[in-house]
Amino acid sequence: MQRILIGLGVTFVAAIGVIAAVSATWIFWEAWHGSDREAFRALVGAFSGAFFAFLFLRFAEAGKRIFERKEKNYNTLVRLQHYVNDSLNITSDNIFVIDDFLRCFSDNRLDRGELAVFINRFQQYPINPELVIGLTNLDFANELYTLHVGLRKMNDSLATMDRSYEQVMEAFISKKIDNATYIGNVKTSRDRYREIREFLMQTKADLIRTFAAAIVLVQDAPFLVHVIRSLTRSAYSKSYPEDLKKAIAKVEADVARGAESSKKRILDIQKRSTEPDVQPGCSADERKSQ
Repeated sequence: MQRILIGLGVTFVAAIGVIAAVSATWIFWEAWHGSDREAFRALVGAFSGAFFAFLFLRFAEAGKRIFERKEKNYNTLVRLQHYVNDSLNITSDNIFVIDDFLRCFSDNRLDRGELAVFINRFQQYPINPELVIGLTNLDFANELYTLHVGLRKMNDSLATMDRSYEQVMEAFISKKIDNATYIGNVKTSRDRYREIREFLMQTKADLIRTFAAAIVLVQDAPFLVHVIRSLTRSAYSKSYPEDLKKAIAKVEADVARGAESSKKRILDIQKRSTEPDVQPGCSADERKSQ
């Protein structure tokens, strides 16, 4: 059915094209063989003007769309660099959580009977599918899509590990399991944490590669973007280092004054809270007598 509709559509468009061509040929033929040559010239001039105006309009619209698409790709690459940078920070934080867990439950501490509960939790990676849509490089878009799939799976694994340990920890705190059972579960969790650490290291390598690719691709910016960047680019002035030192000293002094004022205010409140209650309207002699 779909092929039939497509065939009918093509036939309809072709028929319209044939009718338009025949009509234009007939009009020019009549004007050429007519006695009024000026009318023929006017007809040709009007047709040429309309035709070239139509072409220029189409070319201008196509150029605008191409520029907007390249500009969107450029802006997406800039946003992608910020996104990958945040994801790298999250990866470093999650690796630290694993290392802290392994330190907290090392063999030496467990052998000495030093039982503890671990309160650090993993951070989830943000997923932004709009970044993939804004790219024009299909190969890079596929790589970014694969990266997002990996981050989604990593989020699931991290959440599962958090829930698994929380259940053991809550059972240990509520005395539902003994120390030996808690230690056994902790040792099993250590193996899982070590395994997920390897995946995090691979994720870190993938993020670094994506960040580097974005740096390379962002250099292919539209011409007008290069012009705008060159006109709006600014640099530090010669007096900037000295002005920065003065500004830092002023900010530090303001922070110190604020901290001193806050400390004094807290001490005054604490002092008033330790004084005996006084009835409203009491004089100084009455307060002394109390």
